Amino acid sequence: MKKVLCLVLGFTSVAVFADANSTLDGFLAQAKTMKADFSQTVISGKKSRTTTGTMEIARPNKFRWEYTQDQQLIVSDAQKIYIYDQPLQQVTVKALGKSIDKSPAAVLAGANNIRSLYKVSELPTQGDSLNWIQIEPKAANDNNGFQIVMMGFNSQNQLKSMKFTDNFGNKTNLKFSNLQTGIKIPDSDFQFKIPAGVDVAGQ
Repeated sequence: MKKVLCLVLGFTSVAVFADANSTLDGFLAQAKTMKADFSQTVISGKKSRTTTGTMEIARPNKFRWEYTQDQQLIVSDAQKIYIYDQPLQQVTVKALGKSIDKSPAAVLAGANNIRSLYKVSELPTQGDSLNWIQIEPKAANDNNGFQIVMMGFNSQNQLKSMKFTDNFGNKTNLKFSNLQTGIKIPDSDFQFKIPAGVDVAGQ
């Protein structure tokens, strides 16, 4: 009986792995570029905070996240990341390097090397109508602060939600709407000109 059970579980895990990879591959194939509105909720202990904004991505490594309420802009031109905090009149500049490959950003904006860094598996239903997959670092000490990334897709294989859990147990939930993929996005959207008079950190 145990041998039969092991065989059944073994075949099941192979099928699930294939389905999860097919879901991710199908999405990434059509999402060389993408644009969407988003709602982001960060949960830390008993506190939570929700912000909204827009995002644009052109793989590999170009992205633009604009947070409406916080008046914050994050732009990558594939060489550097610019974080502009308008209320503080401050810009932080970071070299992109390989850091994106070890972060949740690699799933959406990185190059096509996700499986060299992450394990991909399918998740049971989360009480909604979405198909969920889980992505976690292969090396526990090589996760750039995150334990797992969950992605929820609708029946048309459109990304509707992402969930991150960091090493401190804090959770970030992203919900996407008005998602467009495979569209033309001006390269100028991924260029950032540092405003005159602001404080600049990094570079």
